[in-house]
Amino acid sequence: MIIREMKASDVDTVRRIAADTWRDTYTSFIPEEIQDKVLKDAYSSEEMENRFKSSLNLVAESNGAIRGYAFFSGDKDIFLESLYVHPNDQGLGIGKQLLLTGISRFQEPASISLTVYKGNPNISFYEREGFQVIKENKGDFFGHPVTFILMKKSLLM
Repeated sequence: MIIREMKASDVDTVRRIAADTWRDTYTSFIPEEIQDKVLKDAYSSEEMENRFKSSLNLVAESNGAIRGYAFFSGDKDIFLESLYVHPNDQGLGIGKQLLLTGISRFQEPASISLTVYKGNPNISFYEREGFQVIKENKGDFFGHPVTFILMKKSLLM
């Protein structure tokens, strides 16, 4: 497994992984038409261009195929914007490698936080990695109600 910085040529594959992962993870509680709108918005050409300017974007590649990706922002307090591993490749340690590699790219970070949707079965992954729930916020995706969970992990020794 190689963790490397994402290239513009990886964007279409990242979009496919995002769509496949959203379908697998959220279909039981977020309608597909809402998922489509969120994905179209979050992975638009403009948004991806902004990510290349403002985020650390990593992909996990194995045997020439991208298996997952992660977007990080911040400096001392890192924010994990996204971490997705294709459903066929989950449980193989790819997410952990992406997370640890991303953290290692920051100089002396104090903490890392993320927002995850309540009902996401992968919350247990973040708990195993030492993240704790800080708070829950109600919100919506294009009118569909969701609950966001803010999780945080201290990185200070």
